[in-house]
Amino acid sequence: LIRRARAPHMSRASLALCIAANHLRLFAPAASSASSRTWRRKDPNPFVDRARDASSVTRFPACGRAVPGASGGAKKRGTGVVAMASLPKGEGAQELIAQSCAALGACSRDTPKLTAEEVQIRLKAVPTWTLDPSGAAISRSFTAKNWQCAVDFVNALSAIAEEEGHHPDVHLTNYRDVRVTASTHAIGGLSLHDFVLAAKLDTIDVTYSPKWLRENAAAVGE
Repeated sequence: LIRRARAPHMSRASLALCIAANHLRLFAPAASSASSRTWRRKDPNPFVDRARDASSVTRFPACGRAVPGASGGAKKRGTGVVAMASLPKGEGAQELIAQSCAALGACSRDTPKLTAEEVQIRLKAVPTWTLDPSGAAISRSFTAKNWQCAVDFVNALSAIAEEEGHHPDVHLTNYRDVRVTASTHAIGGLSLHDFVLAAKLDTIDVTYSPKWLRENAAAVGE
């Protein structure tokens, strides 16, 4: 068969290989075009499809988010979630939280400026905030556990500031160091708006850096 079928220019070995290849192609199971395309497609990101499936996404636990399989959702160290510290409420804090910057009216040059004595009284309600040496602003600083925890705080802050219509200055440095400064720029000093906002921002749970939390345990009521 080989002697009769081969072309004059084709060797016996080459012809044998051609016959074997045709034999395999003839009896190999035909794959569907769809599966063939799927097999040949080189997906640049093999994790995309899995990321779209919410059930397969592993939640990052650092900011108190529950890890799949964690029981009860209790915020305890070493149980799949991380404890978050809440700030203590100072004297007069609830009174400030009950108020609204929006109800107080938009800040303008006519916004009443707090006296130095009034500022000291209001500071008791937000004990984690410090008065600027100039007396024109109050600020609060902390170190979050990681970038995501810091951003979670900033996002929650943004929602409160938008609702109140009063916006602080926010600084995020070294990927997790947060500093918030409140001041009423229209009057170049402090108004009741700043303390209302500060008291409401203190209601945001934060996952702090363990080291920072140990060094500032008294400040966060630990």
